[in-house]
Amino acid sequence: MNGRSLTELRRRHRGPVIAPDDVWYDTSRATFNSLIDRRPEVIVRPLDVDDVVSAVSFACEEGLPVAVRGGGHSVAGHCIGDGSLVVDLRLMREVVVDPEARTATCGGGSLWEDLDPPCQRHGLATPGGTFGDTGVGGLALGGGIGHLIGLHGLTLDNLVAATVVTADGSVASASERENADLLWALRGGGGNFGVVVDFTFRLHPVGRLLGGLLVYRLEDAPHVLTAWRELMAGAPDDLVCFAQIFRSSLTGQSGVNVSVASFDGIDEGREAIASFIRSAEPVMDGVRPMYYPELQEIFGRMQFGLRHYWSGRFLRELPDEAIELTAAQFAQPEVEGSVLFEPLHGAAGRVAADATAFAGREARYNATFTSAWTDPTKDERHVGWARGYTAELAPWTIGGGYLNYASEAVGESLETEFGVERLARLQAVKKRYDPGNAFRFNHNIAPA
Repeated sequence: MNGRSLTELRRRHRGPVIAPDDVWYDTSRATFNSLIDRRPEVIVRPLDVDDVVSAVSFACEEGLPVAVRGGGHSVAGHCIGDGSLVVDLRLMREVVVDPEARTATCGGGSLWEDLDPPCQRHGLATPGGTFGDTGVGGLALGGGIGHLIGLHGLTLDNLVAATVVTADGSVASASERENADLLWALRGGGGNFGVVVDFTFRLHPVGRLLGGLLVYRLEDAPHVLTAWRELMAGAPDDLVCFAQIFRSSLTGQSGVNVSVASFDGIDEGREAIASFIRSAEPVMDGVRPMYYPELQEIFGRMQFGLRHYWSGRFLRELPDEAIELTAAQFAQPEVEGSVLFEPLHGAAGRVAADATAFAGREARYNATFTSAWTDPTKDERHVGWARGYTAELAPWTIGGGYLNYASEAVGESLETEFGVERLARLQAVKKRYDPGNAFRFNHNIAPA
């Protein structure tokens, strides 16, 4: 892109425009995962939808592909693309709550810590993930597995409307009444269809709850994971627990943790987990009465700048053999990382498979190996541990993996992830809204 073009972009775009020669370029292109080192042509930070339109229209005129940054937490680094125009939405984080209609609308660059507190002031929430400092947009467009999954489903199940700037610079409203095909595709198809400048979510009453972390010794992993599986097998919708086995040289810690989120009252919650609590002695019991924003902080914060590789699969079951191979993985003292087990529980499992583009409805669990490190000489071994573990899950997998967590998709065509019919439907929507595949920095769905 020449200097004249850059001058024209700066004339049309009121928010910051950051080019490779600018002092803030390198910090602006940095992402959550320091394995990613990509150099866009230019980065823009729009102030509103008009700025987004000017940026996307400029990219169309110049023949530049477009990457979209919300929270910037994509482990695959999809928010930055080589040779792209990056639309960095971090200045668009306004939140408007309508407590009467029980809806909230947030800007495309919002984080969950922007959205959750204004909703909680009215005793309301929408299902998010499990970290307050991650982006709303990326999570919502790919799924959204969190503590409210049992009662209210995935994040995308609660997305009722969105405003999207498509590849030609047009502004499209997506809802059940208008451009319903686009709303369907946004609910699980990722950032393939345009820049989502705002999201509107359905809200639900969420009051004081029982929540927190239980931490166990690493050597107790087989017993704890088995007991957790049995707890969740009979759990009501208002009880959601995730389990994780971990070892980290960064923190020097190892063990097993189980998160607890019970929304049926404090005493009722304690009764619901009583048998699990009795099954093993935790080294730390952090379960206590709390409100939803505190629940969203129990795992801490996701540090930027580490090297990451994540790999996982949807599972139709979690038999003893899968638990044993997981524990055996971490019985090897050199192995680092974590395996997170999330039940696809309650309301999320009752949504029809074709109601949204999300591809994991038939699964019972999501299992993900996550690895984080700092030394570039250890890249190969960390990637190998993650890939090796997920390969061993093959006997129990359904389709591919949860793309929100995936460093790489299982298959190049995404048929493994979405299935033939769902992928064909997504490709048709892609062809309508982005026929030239300008939005290609994602788990990419090629136009039909």
